[in-house]
Amino acid sequence: MAPPYLLLLFSLLLVLLFLLPASQASPPVSLQGCKNKCGNITIPYPFGFEPGCFREGFRLVCNEYSNPPRLFIYDTDYEITDLDPDGEMQILVTATRACYDSSGRYISGTKTSIDLESTSYRLSISNYFFAIGCPNQGFFVDRAGNYVSGCVSACPPTHYSLDDPDMSCTGVGCCASPIPTSTWLSYYEPYAKWVQLQDFRSLRGTDPTIFPNSTSCTYVFLASKSFNYDNSYLSNINDFKVPVTIQWSIRSEGNCDANRLLTDFACRSANHDCYHDKSLAGYLCSCADGYEGNAYIPGGCQVSVINLSYCAKITSYLVEENM
Repeated sequence: MAPPYLLLLFSLLLVLLFLLPASQASPPVSLQGCKNKCGNITIPYPFGFEPGCFREGFRLVCNEYSNPPRLFIYDTDYEITDLDPDGEMQILVTATRACYDSSGRYISGTKTSIDLESTSYRLSISNYFFAIGCPNQGFFVDRAGNYVSGCVSACPPTHYSLDDPDMSCTGVGCCASPIPTSTWLSYYEPYAKWVQLQDFRSLRGTDPTIFPNSTSCTYVFLASKSFNYDNSYLSNINDFKVPVTIQWSIRSEGNCDANRLLTDFACRSANHDCYHDKSLAGYLCSCADGYEGNAYIPGGCQVSVINLSYCAKITSYLVEENM
């Protein structure tokens, strides 16, 4: 026969599962009375787009007149396509473009930089720098004008096929380079060096080594690993947007323990964990093991229903084994 304490524990767990309120099954995402959806994107506090619904530095804009609605970082044209409550976000950014006529004269282009200075965001080190088109020596600099990363792309003569499905951004038509992992960048400005220098422009289509098969336009941009390159980009002459991964955190000096004593400490719920990362110059909050919900909201971390169910199953098994 099962020990009395196992029978009592099993009974208590079953009672708890039946008595859990509906809100327990769906922990709060946003502050009470605040919208937490823009189209199909869930918006967890500290983010929000209504007055009183966001923490300072985390204001967003939901264009509800668009179909479907579109979400943006406040006071920017950075459209958000994915928002992770664990400190990551994906935005769309227009690639920098430069186009030329058959004589090598510049005819049109677009210049796009990313400035996240004095915000709660930083460029993720998981992004890659891409240069598309031929010939193209692309690179980008930080706010001080320092070279950060770059690569070279060129196209061979037409009798060398570019249709190999295994060929990616390895330098033929497209190249890619990682960005340094030593720091989280807050500023990015791309350049395509060869299409900026008049001496090189005059050589387009004439140099036998790097200009035998040039493209009308070249592109340089930062993008997340989810960017998929194919050779159709080589004939493109229009602007296009690429996904860029950025990190967010509660910007503050000092570690979690130092911030815990401040009145504006962001981890509001009991049963929370706080994570600090020097490179992010801030911290993040999450619910402790066995709890789920939003640690930035008072009472936001609630006992996980899954954990209670698992405990009930284990207890039931022990009871049966001891009968």
